[in-house]
Amino acid sequence: MSSTAFLLLDKEPINTIGVNVLQPLLKTQGLDVITGTDISEVPENTRLLFIETAVNDAWGKLKEQLVNLKVSCDIVLFNLDENPELANRALLSGIRGVFYTTDNADVLMKGIRLLMEDQLWYRREIMCNALNRMLQFNKDALHKLTEGDIEPVKLTKREKAIITLMSKGSKNKEIAEDLNISPHTVKTHLYSAFRKTKCRNRIELLSWAQQNIPDEIR
Repeated sequence: MSSTAFLLLDKEPINTIGVNVLQPLLKTQGLDVITGTDISEVPENTRLLFIETAVNDAWGKLKEQLVNLKVSCDIVLFNLDENPELANRALLSGIRGVFYTTDNADVLMKGIRLLMEDQLWYRREIMCNALNRMLQFNKDALHKLTEGDIEPVKLTKREKAIITLMSKGSKNKEIAEDLNISPHTVKTHLYSAFRKTKCRNRIELLSWAQQNIPDEIR
């Protein structure tokens, strides 16, 4: 079965030109392209889910949509206006990339190719901002530790195994298969690790692990 790219469109798309350019570019990568306006229509074999994100309160609407997503796939936002805060939130939440209304066909093609190679697609300033946040988190955590304000974190063997696989680029579905557990169980262990380490997302959790238990996640 071939892989699918699903374009989740707003019910009143604001940039049909962008959609019309994106569709043929995705097809050049061997993807079947499907469009729809309801996230429940996303098929099981979807590899890339492109969500049109150009409305007011885009983040609130995006969260509502993702709650109803039943398929494990990479998520990409497109038709984004110049909204650095939304792009920052997307990156820190595990969304793989962002395309803007101003992106031309060459930019779209370059981004699609990198996404197909399981890489991220964000502007440099967004990546730098996320890195700075991560470094500040490490600095704050180190300060608290030296001040004796926090107890040593004790992760379970399973939580460490999941973090190890995550550090190698594995997604929840792949981690579940490697450990012979369900994707839901993977999420449960991740949420437990987030709570114990006070991390808000995967980037912070990986950074925490590299700082605190580097020998246990190799």
